[in-house]
Amino acid sequence: MTNVKTQAGVQTAPAPWPTLTVAELTAHPGNVRDIEAPADLLADVKDNGVVEPLYVVRTHGDVPQIIDGFQRLATAVAAGLETVPVTPRPVIRIDALTPHPKNAREDLDLNTPFVESLRAEGCRIPVKIQRLGGGVLQVNDGNRRYFGAQDAGLTHLPYEWEDDDRDEAGQFLDMITTAQHRKGLTTAEMNQAMFSAAEAGAQVGRIAKAAGVRQKDVRTLVKVRSDEKLSAAVSGASGYEWTFEHLAALSEFADDAEALAAITEAAAEDDADEGDVDWAIAIERTKRDKRTKAEAHRAELETAGQKIRDAEELSERAMPVWRLRGISTEEHAECKGQVWVFDERRGDRYEPYCSAPGLYGHTVPEGSSGTGGTKTAAQVEAERAARAAVKKGNVDWDAAEALRRKWITDLIKRRNLPKTTTNTLIGHVNNALLNGSWGICDDLNKEPTTEILAAFLGLNTEQAKDRGSFAGHVAKDPRRAPQLQFAAIAAVREKCANRSAWRTDSQRAPWTRTPTGRWFQVLASLGYPLTPIEQSVVDDEPYDPSKKKPRAAITSGSEPEAEQEPGTDEETGEPEAEEADDPASDDEAAA
Repeated sequence: MTNVKTQAGVQTAPAPWPTLTVAELTAHPGNVRDIEAPADLLADVKDNGVVEPLYVVRTHGDVPQIIDGFQRLATAVAAGLETVPVTPRPVIRIDALTPHPKNAREDLDLNTPFVESLRAEGCRIPVKIQRLGGGVLQVNDGNRRYFGAQDAGLTHLPYEWEDDDRDEAGQFLDMITTAQHRKGLTTAEMNQAMFSAAEAGAQVGRIAKAAGVRQKDVRTLVKVRSDEKLSAAVSGASGYEWTFEHLAALSEFADDAEALAAITEAAAEDDADEGDVDWAIAIERTKRDKRTKAEAHRAELETAGQKIRDAEELSERAMPVWRLRGISTEEHAECKGQVWVFDERRGDRYEPYCSAPGLYGHTVPEGSSGTGGTKTAAQVEAERAARAAVKKGNVDWDAAEALRRKWITDLIKRRNLPKTTTNTLIGHVNNALLNGSWGICDDLNKEPTTEILAAFLGLNTEQAKDRGSFAGHVAKDPRRAPQLQFAAIAAVREKCANRSAWRTDSQRAPWTRTPTGRWFQVLASLGYPLTPIEQSVVDDEPYDPSKKKPRAAITSGSEPEAEQEPGTDEETGEPEAEEADDPASDDEAAA
């Protein structure tokens, strides 16, 4: 059998035995026996105190009754001790036991959480022992606890005697029945038990050691379950096994009922998994971040005395400044007709408009003079619905980007990858470099690529300033070479995978969509679970945010990238360049 440990070093000693006063024990006549303490035992007790605990139980009258330890009590009295250690159940010294020589469990898996739980709470389940010839006390059931207790620094184990008539064959059958039919707690049951322990007064550290989890996870659990709204959200998806990470994410939205409802709805789906909840959380985080940025931008504009208007307040003549001919955004800042309107496409800022371009002497694109007549209610509603769909799609795209780039970053950080994953990484790098089919030469050294690569490599702001020093900042471990090479290719692909990739309306950009779909397939082959919007790009299907589509079955937050400044004379309600950009390379145009 093997003893697998995950942590080395000096550990704190287990908690000492509880004690009772000698006076309380001797006050009960049943505990006092006419026993003379042996001289050697008396001398040892005088020097070291009573080391072996007395086995004591409480009677119906709450009287402490000694079951085992009469001689030790008599010796304590003779030595003049005030207290003695006690135990409420029978225990035996570990060094008096012998492990079963043919224990069926080959890998004891003495992992750190298991050992720490023994150190914190002691061994709660008795080992079963049998007396063999020659005075050998053999552990028939509980060999993992036996070895784990030694690693935890315990001196005693609770025990019970094996049946006298239990034959050797029965010992091996017991190994099967005690392990095969033992059912562990579900995640929800474990969480409930930890919370109940906290309610009963257990400290965070004690709960964490007993459960083999981090203290921060226990604090998160207690925080969520103690909050009425958060607890209700968890109960609303009781069939889902909430992870600590997801519970922590819930606490971020304690004051956002809409976000809580969306996350709970995702978790409550019959086939919901961690990926589905990750996706819902990422969307809500993206929406929150955009709101925060928009509010900050509005406050900045108000402080500067700028005029802010709702889109409904503008006439049909009003136009975004970027669409005006012959004038820059900076130059238009002096125009008396300038107002700022919330940018629904981006969702995180306001953009400048001219309320009446003709009145203030600006040139507008042909066909944009507003002489086309008043729009019908149906047209207005259709345009509103189209804008809402684009806004939703952009939020989902940005959320997917944050999840995807975090996953890539985590992959690059790993020192040891499965051989199949390493081979896939190397194969993709070779394909990108040798076939020249990913626009590497055009985009590898561009500033947006450098920013993404710095994030993938975990560089700080100062380190990210000089692209030429990147190699000197990353780990020199040769095992990470495939990951680092892949990071450069991934940065190029992420730079090119912009928002236009998901659009299938008039802003469709196949030169972006097609290579982006191929990139997502590469990530999927590495184990990345595609989000619904990414899967729609791979499948070349229109994205429907309301469609309940599971994330892709796989075998194995960062900021949205800067978009081009708009500049087109196409008659459309949104900038052409931002959504339907030109091919980044001849390779993409041919894709």
